[in-house]
Amino acid sequence: MYSFGPDAVKKGNITIISKDPLWGNDFETIERKGLGHPDTIADTLAAKISQAYSRYTIENCDNMVLHHQIDKLMIIGGRTHVTFGEGVFIKPIKIVVAGRASYSYLGKKIPVDKILKTVIFKHFKENFPLVKKQDIKIENYLTDYAGPGTIQQSRGAIANMFDPKAKTAVRGYEKLVANDTSYCIAYAPLSSLELAVLEVEKFLNDKKTKKVYPWLGTDIKIMAVRNFNTASITLCVPQIAKYVPSFENYKHNLELIGKIVFDKFTNLLPKYDIEISINTKDDYQKLNVYLTVSGSSLSGDIGVVGRGNRTNGLITSNRPMSMEGTNGKNPRYYSGFIYANLTKRLANEIYEKTKYPCQVEIVSQNGGLLKDPWQVRVVTKADKSIVEKIVKNGLNKIEQITTDFVKGDIENY
Repeated sequence: MYSFGPDAVKKGNITIISKDPLWGNDFETIERKGLGHPDTIADTLAAKISQAYSRYTIENCDNMVLHHQIDKLMIIGGRTHVTFGEGVFIKPIKIVVAGRASYSYLGKKIPVDKILKTVIFKHFKENFPLVKKQDIKIENYLTDYAGPGTIQQSRGAIANMFDPKAKTAVRGYEKLVANDTSYCIAYAPLSSLELAVLEVEKFLNDKKTKKVYPWLGTDIKIMAVRNFNTASITLCVPQIAKYVPSFENYKHNLELIGKIVFDKFTNLLPKYDIEISINTKDDYQKLNVYLTVSGSSLSGDIGVVGRGNRTNGLITSNRPMSMEGTNGKNPRYYSGFIYANLTKRLANEIYEKTKYPCQVEIVSQNGGLLKDPWQVRVVTKADKSIVEKIVKNGLNKIEQITTDFVKGDIENY
């Protein structure tokens, strides 16, 4: 049997599999790219630009999020001069903003370029104060070209997707359907080691911590590997050249932060034997050390949306995860954004209400109703009636995800 076109759209198939999710307890591998990692910066900027654009169109375009996608953003690190006590940019960081956006609504222009520049400069000013405005070059490649599925005879919202001619013909409001065939998955609860990795990175990159240790950069990567009761953790911890006057000072800082990190993990994970390694790439004889201008590897390194943390803030090898580049996707009807956040919400709610571990998967069909996805699968030993009620309630309130994102209540990095 086969079907095609609009008649092929399937509705509401919720499958609940009564078994434990398929991950083990004896081993795990966890990675966290910190807030200053170029991939995380790319994700953050894409999300914040999308959020700012959505707020603008809601306020100026009849309370609607107009079509846009900022999920192809890239950061290309600049050239720097770095030595103990000093660091400067010689050539600027390039931020390439690629994707698509609506540049007008009912004939009124939307200041897309101004929106993205405002977001980018504000983010760097707040998080990388040593990066000056002249150290950043922004290249806007957001187009308003029609995509596949639009032909000369097309009518409705898709015909003027990037320049709506009527309030009743805006994509995502004319009909709330998925833009793509997407697969999203989430699980709950996080393990004690996953929670510890998140907490340690959050502490190291907290503004209060930076006031005490101004030399501590933000491009902190944590990799944790656990076999049974031994958790081996390796960290990359950058230092900011301006606040590190000598090689001896650099080594002293590493020793200090090493003790702090060891104590943190030991207190958070009392049942495990903890092994900590820091900055293993350093070569002291050759003076190859992780010293930076800004606290991030924005000198030469590249960051791209979707290459960093998943929606729960982690990259995990033996846990289920989808490869969607969530950040920057249209928050109104892009299934890769909506379902990435909905699966996370559903998994957390199922675990909170039943105390049974679970994994939640949603697969959309291109053009299918967002509130009635093609496939939903939940793997858990929790009561099926409770699980089904939680899933249906979440789907019925799916538009709340857009509202929460625009308000700033959702982060996927």
